[in-house]
Amino acid sequence: MPDQMSPADQFSALAPEYDRTQELPFVRYLETPGVLPAVGDVTGCSVLDVGCGSGLYTRLLKRSGARRVVGLDRSAGMVDHARAVERDAPLGVEYVLRDAADTAGLGPFDLVFGAYVLPYARTFDQLRAMCAGLADALVPGGRLVTLVANEDFSDEPGWYAPYGLGLRSRDGRGDGAPLVLTVADGDESFSVEAYHWREETYARALREAGFSAPEWSDLRPSEEGLRLFGEDHWRAYLTRPHARIVSCTKV
Repeated sequence: MPDQMSPADQFSALAPEYDRTQELPFVRYLETPGVLPAVGDVTGCSVLDVGCGSGLYTRLLKRSGARRVVGLDRSAGMVDHARAVERDAPLGVEYVLRDAADTAGLGPFDLVFGAYVLPYARTFDQLRAMCAGLADALVPGGRLVTLVANEDFSDEPGWYAPYGLGLRSRDGRGDGAPLVLTVADGDESFSVEAYHWREETYARALREAGFSAPEWSDLRPSEEGLRLFGEDHWRAYLTRPHARIVSCTKV
């Protein structure tokens, strides 16, 4: 994937493929069940889903009882697709085409959620600007819950293949080093490029943006996922997860 390609360019034509990922066992039985406890009860809350993509989590948050849900993404293709889904099956979700650092006038929100949005910052300044945009969207005491690439992911070829994933570094693991994530569904696959950041660097960017010290947690398979696939199936992933959950509060 070309180095100069922006996150928006990467995702512009991927909306249908991105939507289909919700059927992957990894998403159904590990990612979503792992994220929802961290998000908590959203009944009556206002929620901003940053980097909403095709709207998978945006729709899930609305169905979970959130009063107002806004999806934000910088990819026109993703936003167009999400809006088309909303037209066909209205839930009352709003979608806006913006960068994660530009949340002015959208809130305030009780919760900001973001699945894999911060790893698309190329530089620390971009990372800090993203975090500041997320903080600006929140009420005082509002929460941020986001998924980021695990700094200690496995680079061993095939490590995540049983889960329909691939993750590799292209130039070491320093802050800002490129990462390539591949998602495979049968014979079809797509890849996107993101960037590696250490947990201490995320913590610094969040602190400078006005957040409390982040709490880190890991994804866990649901009881149904354990029953269907067995504990051994998930063992490699749980030993070296490709992503971790970050939770913090606007102070």
